[in-house]
Amino acid sequence: MDNGILVAAQLSSLFPASQATTFIVHTLRRDAPLPPAPSETDIISDHASFSSSFYSPTTGTIILRVLHGGLVLEVILLSTELSPIRFVFPAVILSSPAIFLWGSHELHILAVTDTGSLYRLVLPFGRGHQPWRDQVTGNWCREYIIKNTTGALNGLVQVQGTHCVVIGFPNGSILRLETELLGDDDNCGTLDAIDRGSLSEAKFGISLR
Repeated sequence: MDNGILVAAQLSSLFPASQATTFIVHTLRRDAPLPPAPSETDIISDHASFSSSFYSPTTGTIILRVLHGGLVLEVILLSTELSPIRFVFPAVILSSPAIFLWGSHELHILAVTDTGSLYRLVLPFGRGHQPWRDQVTGNWCREYIIKNTTGALNGLVQVQGTHCVVIGFPNGSILRLETELLGDDDNCGTLDAIDRGSLSEAKFGISLR
């Protein structure tokens, strides 16, 4: 073996794609553009363009991966033998989505797409549930459209928690999205951003459990 230093290595797939449980994520946007077609220069579709890990004593270690050029989000629960779950998005996911444990019975995933939508995905966990062996039903997915954005959304996303998402744009401006309550009503739809110099703030209602 040649002498050298391994600086970084991307996390590859731990399961065959055929073993994953797949869900389609829809959009409220009318006439939304189709996702970009793959090209020969794209990386291998199952190779992650982004990956992160989450750990809690309740869940064990969870791996979050973004695949297929940003169109697929994969969740792997390493503490069990369960196959992964994959969410196919209608637009490219911006870096970096995040996953959180809400209470002791829900996993919350927050992701922003380049069409200007904020998604919250909720998976049952605990209280007798076996994650993604149970059918994901009800308000498992909510989309919130950021109205004050035009064209393709280009920026860095930092999910600061279950209640706050911050988007930094190339021109130095910041969009901060916050909520005070998490519940099980039907509050979904649009986000009205209020420009304040280089800082924009918006409130969004969350309606998932």
